[in-house]
Amino acid sequence: MRITRSQLTKAFHFVLPFIIVIGLWEFAVDVRIVSPRLVPSPSSIASKFYRLITPKPILLTSLWMSLYRLILGYALGVFIGVSLGILMGISKFLYRLFSPILSLLISVPTLAWVPLLLVTLGPGEETVIVAIFLGSVFPMVYNTLNGIRSIGKHFVWASHIMGADKVTVFFEVLLPGSLVSIITGLRLAIGYSWRALVGAEMVAAGISAGVGQMIYAARAFNDVEAMFAGLVIISIGGLLLDRLLMDPLERKTVEKWGIVKKR
Repeated sequence: MRITRSQLTKAFHFVLPFIIVIGLWEFAVDVRIVSPRLVPSPSSIASKFYRLITPKPILLTSLWMSLYRLILGYALGVFIGVSLGILMGISKFLYRLFSPILSLLISVPTLAWVPLLLVTLGPGEETVIVAIFLGSVFPMVYNTLNGIRSIGKHFVWASHIMGADKVTVFFEVLLPGSLVSIITGLRLAIGYSWRALVGAEMVAAGISAGVGQMIYAARAFNDVEAMFAGLVIISIGGLLLDRLLMDPLERKTVEKWGIVKKR
């Protein structure tokens, strides 16, 4: 596979801000503009990464457990959220029934649910997964609903005039027209899911491992480098999920159908 000059330029523009920030960060710590006890340098964080991977892969084990919980909670939230959003978008009765409940619950922070989940489900895997589900389901319902309801009625009327049935209208008009909003919901939901994951792992003491649990355990030993290593993992994980999952999905759907222009 040949790499073009345009691809190299695009990659350079993507990496350059990170190089600048890391360089300024390292310089600020080296000249003691900021205390290394409070903010460790990137090189010391990289060294901590190595120590967390060898000889026992503590970091990799924590990351795998977090990804496992994230996938389960996020997939469940996306499935329920998209399904309910579509039903509310095409049914006035369901919209009037669930819209007040959605407006009431969408403003509740996900972490506010965790104490209640700890009481009802206990400090285990179920609490973390349900917290991730709650973090992802509301943005999915809201964005899917808005995507469906934003489609002009004249498109639906025109489809019916041309002989399309309800199933054809849904798959050829409503679903493609709402994909931009659904993709936006997917991006928002993955970010909220990461936050819910880490917060729930910190509180749910019964879980065996996880990035959030690793960060919280490092607090007891004042291991700032381990805390920052966890934060870096969360940041990179969110970025990779967005770039490797959401961008290809967007290209294969909304860009393919000409709903948005290629970047």
